[in-house]
Amino acid sequence: MIGSVKMVTIKDVAKVANVSISTVSRVLNNSGYTSASTKEKVHKAVDELKFQKNMVATAMIKKQTSTLGLIIPDIKNIFYGELTRAIEDEAHKHGFNVILCNTDNDLSKESEYLNFLLRKGIDGIIFSTPEINDRNVREIMKTRPDLPLIILGSQVKDVRLDEVLVDNFEGGYQATKHLLELGHQKVGYIGGQPDSYSTVERYKGYQEALEDYKVKLNNNYVKLDEFKIHSGYNKGLEMLSRKDRPTAIFAGNDAIAVGIYKAARELGLNVPEQLSVIGFDDSQFAEIVDPELTTIRTPISEMGQKTVELIVKIVKEGKNFKETVTFQPTLIERGSTSRVVDVH
Repeated sequence: MIGSVKMVTIKDVAKVANVSISTVSRVLNNSGYTSASTKEKVHKAVDELKFQKNMVATAMIKKQTSTLGLIIPDIKNIFYGELTRAIEDEAHKHGFNVILCNTDNDLSKESEYLNFLLRKGIDGIIFSTPEINDRNVREIMKTRPDLPLIILGSQVKDVRLDEVLVDNFEGGYQATKHLLELGHQKVGYIGGQPDSYSTVERYKGYQEALEDYKVKLNNNYVKLDEFKIHSGYNKGLEMLSRKDRPTAIFAGNDAIAVGIYKAARELGLNVPEQLSVIGFDDSQFAEIVDPELTTIRTPISEMGQKTVELIVKIVKEGKNFKETVTFQPTLIERGSTSRVVDVH
């Protein structure tokens, strides 16, 4: 059960120690005169209430710990590594620490981390790309409506919170349009988890671009799995082994694109001469692979910075603004896409 942890206040400490609130304040702030026996009673109460001493003063007196929780699904994904760095750097500028929680896309693990963060008395939580139907987000909103929450990179169905997003639909549309304008009619899409907001929105953009260019959707050219290299490899092998294989693939992120490169290489297909590939995010992968990857740039650092600015504002002003900040993606053209050639 999320949110069942009640934050201990200075009043609770005073009650257990059988002293006044002002006395507890003096002891925790080490200000003014307090007898040794009274100090001992206060510190004993703090220990009994199971709070870490180095967090007690701020948490109880100021009702702040200057600590934020960051929940991400996969730290091995290079996108989240870059995002975490941007968030930590910006949080540090504002005098906040960040506790990183990696869920491995496991809702039970996410729930455990949430309870851990609540016990730590964190000031706010950043949820990075939760599932569309993430029950934990809904539950914590009900049980802790006072807790500042912000969603980064996603939306949760029927939930209204502060959000920082990239326009995934527009990015999917731009990626597919780029391939279509190069003359490709057989355009595949390999996306991440089916219940991922970004997967769904990028797919919608892919669909609409096909429709606008009067290209019929071929369900054999659509594969969903995970935002990982092995997914691009496995699904790429499936798709490219077909007799009527696509001549271009839109990868749901750069990691998937790397896997597609590997599959193409094993099948003897050259990128971009025989297969055009476009990714999404413009992560460090994009300039490492050969040829360098055409991709849709997500402004990762800017999104991380804006998220921290917004949640710090929420913490300091004590209210959620229910604001949605949307960043626009940008097509970055490199060497992995070219005009279609006859494969027969």
